[in-house]
Amino acid sequence: MPDCECIKCGAKMWYDERTEKDKNPIVLDFSLCCKQGTVKIAYPPLPEILKDLYHKNDRISKFFMENICSFNSMFAFTSMGGNIDSSMNKGVAPPTFVLNDENYHQIGSLLPQPGNQPKFAQLYIYDTNNEIKNRMTSVG
Repeated sequence: MPDCECIKCGAKMWYDERTEKDKNPIVLDFSLCCKQGTVKIAYPPLPEILKDLYHKNDRISKFFMENICSFNSMFAFTSMGGNIDSSMNKGVAPPTFVLNDENYHQIGSLLPQPGNQPKFAQLYIYDTNNEIKNRMTSVG
């Protein structure tokens, strides 16, 4: 986890992302996040239900955070593919995503193959009477 915070925008940063790497200042300055305060990004406040999902520590919030990638994938119409090199993700450094050669997006047919569950865009157009059930099945 990043262990520093930009005093201008509040972004979580790594110590080595500071602007003056040759010094050890008491107050750290960062430019990768907000260009030292020159860029202002205004986010509207999260709706209460989303805020609870992200910040509460109850059963529902824990389930949401443990499955957030699956929920995100549920709303994806395509899947990214390529030659992924995960050999660099050893040790204690932050994870690195390395994609060699070309990347591509996979999109299947509009109907699932016989005996297969619907996925990606199929979750929205196949068996519309049961689309929520189809999406929930694809999470697990």
